[in-house]
Amino acid sequence: MKTLLLKTEKDLEIFMHPKRQQILHLLSVHACMTAKQVSDALSMQPSSAKHHLLRLQELGLVEVDHTELIHGITATFYRKTLVTVSFASLGEEKQKLVSDFVAKKVRDDLFSKPRNHTDESGHFMADQLSGVVHLSKEEADQLYRLIRSFVQEHEKHGEGKEAYVYSLVAYHA
Repeated sequence: MKTLLLKTEKDLEIFMHPKRQQILHLLSVHACMTAKQVSDALSMQPSSAKHHLLRLQELGLVEVDHTELIHGITATFYRKTLVTVSFASLGEEKQKLVSDFVAKKVRDDLFSKPRNHTDESGHFMADQLSGVVHLSKEEADQLYRLIRSFVQEHEKHGEGKEAYVYSLVAYHA
């Protein structure tokens, strides 16, 4: 999977814009959407949705999936690009800003509605874990590769699959 390095203040502004984060979330849940579908879902003007989609496309976070002729109008369908966003090249202050932003978004989304640990059939629905594991450097590398590989294999939409949001922070103590 390609890694997108956010390097500049402009990149960060484009990425962290609240509406654009909502659009990225929508495109993560839905396979692809038009600017009109995005605007309807987020209660905004279609031209504004198109503007935000184009800014995200500039950055490499969104791409054109396909076009369709609908009632004589060519509709462009956008999808989220399968990339990992890296903030490593930003300074420490900016990395902290992004970290706080992501943590708040996860917290807000998680608690936006009541959630149960499992559904009626006993299938996993939501959880929040925290702790410490003791690993050798090789085991830490192995765990990191395992998680990255699993995520990469499951980022694409598929028949019979549902969207699950995750947020994972791991660091050497």
